[in-house]
Amino acid sequence: MHSGFVFNKIPTILKSEEILDKSLSRAVKIEVPYQKELKDKVRGEVISKVALVEKISTGHLSRIIKKFPTIERVHPFYYALVDLMFDVDQYKMSLSRIQWAKEKIVDISTMTIRSVKRAQYAPAMNKSLKAFYGRFSSIIDGISKDLDFLAKCRDYMRKIPEIDPVLPTFIIAGMPNVGKSSLLSVLTNAQPKIAEYPFTTQSIYIGHAKLGNNVVQIIDTPGILDRSMNDRNEMEMKAILALKHIDGVILFLLDRSEITSYSAQDQEKLYNEIKSLLDKPIIRIQSKADISKSAIETVVVSVNDQKSIDNLKTLMIKQIEGRFR
Repeated sequence: MHSGFVFNKIPTILKSEEILDKSLSRAVKIEVPYQKELKDKVRGEVISKVALVEKISTGHLSRIIKKFPTIERVHPFYYALVDLMFDVDQYKMSLSRIQWAKEKIVDISTMTIRSVKRAQYAPAMNKSLKAFYGRFSSIIDGISKDLDFLAKCRDYMRKIPEIDPVLPTFIIAGMPNVGKSSLLSVLTNAQPKIAEYPFTTQSIYIGHAKLGNNVVQIIDTPGILDRSMNDRNEMEMKAILALKHIDGVILFLLDRSEITSYSAQDQEKLYNEIKSLLDKPIIRIQSKADISKSAIETVVVSVNDQKSIDNLKTLMIKQIEGRFR
């Protein structure tokens, strides 16, 4: 399976008219050096034009085929998000038709060049060129809808969060304002990447940290794993469920301070929903220990207390050693 992020490598998809224009406009400008015999000059020009049209058009089609990922080999997390946006069967069919068009252009190019090499008169060569242009144009026109569809696929795929499904991963969850973003900041060294999460109005924050001998991925999910799933529409729910395919551990923060806006019951309800929904190991973490009256949870942290953060990191390292090796 693809372990790295593959969608940002997909090239720009030209429309059928653009492929025709790029190929034919350059071909018509070709002129070969002076030849004593007119037929030799025409033969050279026709062969060069046909070869250039083939090179330009199949070069673009080949890049599409090469750079679009084989959907069956995409990690299940990515597959789940891709499948939300468009018909995967149509995706495969469109790529198959691009492959067919590429092969067809090579075939008619080869046949035309052979025909021109055998031709004895310039008019016959020009006739072969005209026929080639017609067939080439028909082939490109025939994949116009496929090119448009794949262009839309590309635009969507490039927005998919760049989560590495192979790295050991911790997903931070909990009610709003329980300290998720602050915890991400103290656990990671650099500014986290921000990515839109599909079918929600929210973004996720992706940071990395060195824990022991391992680089880990830590994901903060504000607006996503912070409220009841009953408030979600179907698309949002499916997008959230894609997280099931990330082999990770959830860090669920509970705010037990007196200034929290959420009751213990509300927080427990969300905890149980997420535990059931994502079916992953969960570490319960009591946040804001410095302003809480008592330690209710086993794991208690404050972003202002480095010792509590170090203890949490030790627990996370044990999870890595036990789960990801």
